[in-house]
Formats: sequence, structure tokens, C-alpha cells
Amino acid sequence: MGKRSLYSIMITFVALQFSFAFNATIIHTELEPVVKGEKAHFELNLLNSDANLYEGRLFYRPKGAADFRSQPLKEQGYTLFSDVPTSKLPAGKIEYYFAMQSLNGEIFTYPEFNPQQSPLAFELVASNYTANTYQSAEEVIILSPEPNEVIPQDEFLIAVSIPNQNADIDHARSRLLIDGIDVSTLLEHDDNLYFFTPNTIRTGSHNAEFKIFDPSGNLLSKKEWNFRITSGGSEEAGFKQKTNLYLDNRYQNISDRSSNFFRTGVTWDATLEDWDFRLKATGSSTGGYSNQNANRFGAFVAYNFSSRTRLYLKGGDLTGDYDPLTFWNRRILGFGVGLNSPWFDLDVSSGQTANAVEGKVVAGDTGDNFRVITGTYKETFLSIRPVFNFGKYVSWGLNLINGKEDPNSIAATKIFKTATKGDTTVSVRANPTESLVLGTTLRLNFDNNRIRFAGSVQASIANKNAGDKVDFDSLASQLDLSDSQVSQVEPFVNLLESTGFLTISQGLAPFPNLAMQFDTYLNYFNNYFKFTYKSIEADYNSPGNPYLLRGIRGLFINDNIRLANNQVFLNLYFNSYKDNLSQEKAETDNNDLGVSISYFPMSNYPSLTLAYGNQARKNGASATDLEVSAEDNSTQRISVSSNYSFNTGTIKNTATLSISNIVRDDNITRVIIDPNTQDSSIVSTNSDYKVLNLSIRNNYAIPLTTRFGFSQTTSLIGENTSFVRENNILRFYGNLEYKIKKIAADMDLKPFVNFALNQVDNGTSSDNYSRLNYTAGLYLNSFTYGNFSLRFDYIDFGERVNSLGTKVDFKDMILSTRYDVTF
Repeated sequence: MGKRSLYSIMITFVALQFSFAFNATIIHTELEPVVKGEKAHFELNLLNSDANLYEGRLFYRPKGAADFRSQPLKEQGYTLFSDVPTSKLPAGKIEYYFAMQSLNGEIFTYPEFNPQQSPLAFELVASNYTANTYQSAEEVIILSPEPNEVIPQDEFLIAVSIPNQNADIDHARSRLLIDGIDVSTLLEHDDNLYFFTPNTIRTGSHNAEFKIFDPSGNLLSKKEWNFRITSGGSEEAGFKQKTNLYLDNRYQNISDRSSNFFRTGVTWDATLEDWDFRLKATGSSTGGYSNQNANRFGAFVAYNFSSRTRLYLKGGDLTGDYDPLTFWNRRILGFGVGLNSPWFDLDVSSGQTANAVEGKVVAGDTGDNFRVITGTYKETFLSIRPVFNFGKYVSWGLNLINGKEDPNSIAATKIFKTATKGDTTVSVRANPTESLVLGTTLRLNFDNNRIRFAGSVQASIANKNAGDKVDFDSLASQLDLSDSQVSQVEPFVNLLESTGFLTISQGLAPFPNLAMQFDTYLNYFNNYFKFTYKSIEADYNSPGNPYLLRGIRGLFINDNIRLANNQVFLNLYFNSYKDNLSQEKAETDNNDLGVSISYFPMSNYPSLTLAYGNQARKNGASATDLEVSAEDNSTQRISVSSNYSFNTGTIKNTATLSISNIVRDDNITRVIIDPNTQDSSIVSTNSDYKVLNLSIRNNYAIPLTTRFGFSQTTSLIGENTSFVRENNILRFYGNLEYKIKKIAADMDLKPFVNFALNQVDNGTSSDNYSRLNYTAGLYLNSFTYGNFSLRFDYIDFGERVNSLGTKVDFKDMILSTRYDVTF
């Protein structure tokens, strides 16, 4: 845990706010404890119209895991959100952070500093209900009709499949409900394939719910979806289509400044015999300062030779999913072609990641306050990936990823050298860059997925300044290469320049930087074991993954064990790695060890999770070195969490309790000298941090759900030093929602109200404050007429003193509306 993470500790469970370099002010409230089996809802609010945000992503992982999982953030107005199912995540700490890409290609994260090493976190509380139902949840695939599909009356057939042929299913217990009516007696099955073919069904919208159980009566999985039946007269033979349209609007008054934003988008999917088609387009009322295209569009067409062989063409806004070390979650604007088959796969994608945008200077009236934007180069992108498949067991792939910025696409930017506007100027611009990645991947799969191996070895060559070409002899002289080194790299570098992948210029580093990762998975005897080795050099650079953590090398071991007839779950992890590999003095040894044990009693008793973790960080830097952060510390974490479900009359209640204590022991004390008074102060990052969370959720006999909670966070930083900081944060919150089914036609209405009060005591009256947040709104859902949502946020920051010493009393509001319809 780096020292910056201590500042995030101080403000945990409080709405956090700061401004990115691309002028996006962010508000995010860290998650309260989530009961295992519920969805974890992550949300960010962007409070500026010139954010230039192109894409946002959520990264999350269980504490101790080697890699973060990733999924895109959905957009509702200028609110970004994502819901993560937690049924298959282990109880305990879940770490997360947000990453965003601006329209000019820059990457920003939340938290801003070192988020992969010091992420945000929330507690996932064990639940005896989810232990019995979803811990071993089986996958269910809907074959017909697909969710929201429109089908003719005479073609109606419900078909679902359970792909795991070894699933322990009691077929007699399987249930199918159509519009709430149990039709399980008419349900047929052939092995793990289920069919339902009624004699007749009315036209209009319908709801289907399918459940499977094990022989003990435990729910293994369920699926619920909607579809619509037509008379069939308007459908063309063999042609099916579906269109989704959405409109977003957001009005806000932030810091006494009002603004209004619009977004819209449409997606069209269709099939005609063996052909698949997809079109998509999105637009926004704001595009920020730059000329980057905030509006997105895309097209996809594929011909299916068989169920496993297809040829496809894609264009417009697209992304790739090759490998985290190569092309992963990077959006490009271009085109791609590919083939999928049992024996050979191929993908070729080409396009641009950024348009050329001239830089500019934003200056004050006198020129003494200015902000420089150095401009964005046009960047071209190329990726090629052939994969050879040997049956179901072996897959071997090669890849080439190339990104090039065009140094001639923008001119130099002039900035003011002195404080007075109009005085002497100097020309500056960022260096254009290039990078090339070449590598291979290997995947093995044996014993029905019980043994899996995934390996990736990649090499990158980067050019950090491709602006001015030089000959190779000049480059070799500049880098002081020996004769043997010249003979090794000159033919290869000349080849790369002749193909157009790289330019020989003064910024070229001719020796490759390596990145590799090897994952081994074993799943035997109720034991899921994962062993990972990764080594990513600090100067490794892939234009296909802007989110990659670099400068890290080490081992990551994780083991999840199920015991006592799935009543006890044991999670063990041990990580030993080095980070900050780019700086010799800052290269830091990390040893991270942890264990958590969860108990899910079969009877109606509280579930319980106990967790312990210890992370030690150490490097050779001196405490007096101002350029490098010296590390010699250990952080211990102990947490207890419990969940208990009980009834009071007709009300179903769920109580959740979690307690955490994090103690950091820092062996380094630093002496800081005041430059004005020459007084010295001894500081340390010792800390003691405690969090208590208590909440209760109530489900009433009427469709009303409420939740009320309380949390207290106390922290002590810098004990026994000249700088001691104490914090006490109290948070009270509540949620209420009521669902009215069939309020009109097939419309369901769900109004909701939320509130949160934060009281922060920083030890001095001038730093103490309260923050009150009200949220109210409604969701109106109809399969026939679409979905409408209305949300109003009112944020009262209370009376605060700003940086100028003036008292301000901000009361901000945000009104968001969204309508989407599928037809």
C-alpha cells in the first residue's frame, strides 16, 4: 500500500470529488457492503460538459487475485454505471477502480494515483442463501425465443440448454412459468435440453421464467426474459430484425452554473438465413474542446457456413479482445475482417485511434494564468491475429499490433514564456510516438476444463520521438551501440522501417521490451487453484491496451476450497512480486499474504466470514531522497462480516454487519524542514483505520423494499510524530423502492427514494463539514412501449471555505431522463 492510499483511507465511504486534466469533475461514493448474490452497483457522475470522455471501464477483482476483470461502463446522460453479479465472487474484500479514455487518447483513472496498487474496495458479505443456490450456479443458455425477440405465432417454441453435461440436475423439479403461470407439466427434456411447445399462445408481450434444481432442492440457476408474439403476417420469410433506440437528457446546476446535455443512440440487429447484420450509431450534444469525433457508428455483417464457422466484416467504431498484453479494450475507428472456424481463426483490424487536433493555449486576461494543450497527432492502428486450433484442446496464436502517430499531422504549439500576454513565445509540442508488438499465445484445455493453461509472450519496440528521421549509423552512435549490438539489430530495424511499422529516428529504442504472463488453472476435489507468473517490463508498450499495468514482475497464487458440503469456503492467496521496475532506487519488493474463511450454515443461522491479510513493501530508497518514495512498511487487515435473514410477520429482513481494522506500520520516518522558519518536523505514514457498517433490508408483503444503514470510519495517521491527523466520519443512508406491476397494459412502475448524510470531523472546526444527498426518481418499464427513467439528485455540500478563504454554500442538482425502446 503506497502512501497515497492513506489519503484515500481518510475519505473512504465519503463522496469523493476531484478534477481530471481533461476537465471532468467526478463524484463517486464508495460502495457500502454488498450481500453475496446481489448485484454490486458502481456509479460515477461527470459534472462537466467538456469532459471529452470516449469510453469508461470498471476494473474489479477479489483481494489477492493477480488480475483485474474489466467491463464497460454504461452511460445514462453523464452518469456512468455498471452492475456486477457477485454470486461467483468469494466473500471478503473486492477491489475496484475506474479507467477512462478521453477523445484524444489520454488515459485517466479514479482514484487518480496508482489505482492498481491502491484501489478502492468494498466488503462482499457471505450469505447462506447464495451459498446454497448460486455458489455452484449452472449456466443456462436461452435458445428460443431470445430475450426481447419478436416471433410469429406459428413459430413459437421455448428451448433452453444447460451446457454442462455433468450437472447434477433433478429434472423433475425443473420449473417453467409463462406470465407467472406454471406450465412445467408440459415441459419436455432430452438430456440437458428443454422444450416447451404449446398448442396456442396469444399475441402480445410475454414473460418466461425457467429454474433448475439439484436433488436436494437447491436452486442451481434461473433465467427470466421477455419476448413478443405477432400474428406473423408482417414478417418476411426468413428475415428477423430488432431495433433499439435510446435518448438521454441531463440538466444540472453545479456550483451555480447550469448546463444541459443530450445523447442518443440506435442499434439494429437482423438475420436472413445464414447472414447476420448489425448497425449502431450514437451521438452527443457536446464534444468538448477538440475535434475528436464523440459520435460513434459501426456496422457488422457475417456469413455463417455452419454453427462454428463464420466469415465476418466489421467497420466503424470497433474494439478487440486478443489478449491483455496486446489488443484489449482499445477502441479504434476503422474496419476489420475475420474468420472463425474449428481449425483456424483470423482477425485483421485497421483504423485510427485519434484524429489530428492542433494544440492551443487558454490564457487569462493578462496572460499570467494559462493552460497549454499540446495537440493530438493522428494515430493509425493495425492488428493482425491468426490462431491455429487443434481440436478442443490446443490453441496457438500469433499477433502483430502497430500504432503510429503522424508527426506532420499537427504543427507546433506556441505558449507564453513570460507572464505578460503577447511577450516572447516559444514553440513546443509533444513528441510523436510509435510502437510495435510481436508475440505469441498458447492455450491448453484438458479433462473437461479441469486443467487449463494460458500463456502469452510479447515483445514491443517503441519510438518515443518519431519526429525527425536519422540513419541507423547516427542512431547507433547516439545510443553508443557496440559492433556486436549493431550487427544484431540493424537488419531487423531496417526491415521494420521498410514495412512502414517503425521510423528510424532519435527516439527509437532498437532492443525489444518483453511482457509475458502464464496462468495455470486446476479444478479438482472442490478446489479451484490458480497460479500466475507475470513479467511486464516498464518500457513495454502496446497501442492495443492503454490500461496495462507495466513495470511489474512476480508470482501470484490463489486457491479457493469448498468444504463441509459447501458450508465452508476457504480462500488463500500469496503474491510475491516487484513493482516500480522503471526506477532502480524505487524498485519495490511486495509480499502479500491473505486468508479468508466463510461459513454458510444449512439452518437459519447467521453466515460468517473472517479475513486476514498482510502486505509488506520495501525498497532501497533513502528517506532523504526527495525524488523517490522510500518504502519499508507492512499493512495488516482484519475483517469480520456476517449476514442474517429472518422474518418478522410477513416482512422478510436481512441484516448485514461488517467490521474492518487496517493497521500500517511504517519503519521510515521523514524529517521535513520548513523553508521559511527552518523548523523541522518528523512525519510518518503509520496509521490505524477502523470501519463499522451495519444495515438492514426489509422486503414487505406488498412490493415494497427498504434499506437503512449506518457506518462509522475512524482513522489515526502519523501517530508519535510531529504531524498527527485524526478523522471521524459518520454516514447514515436509506433506500426505498416500490414496484407496481401492470399499472397500465404491460407497464411496470417502480418509484424510489434514496438519501445519504455524511458528517466529517477532521479534528478542527474549520475542516469539519456535512454533506447531504437526496435522490428520487422512477422507472417505467414496458416491453411494448419501451422504458422510461427519471432521476433527480440534490447535493448539499453545506457551508465551506474555498481556496480563496470565501465562504460558499453550494446546493447542486442534477436531473436525468432516459427513454429506450426495442421494436
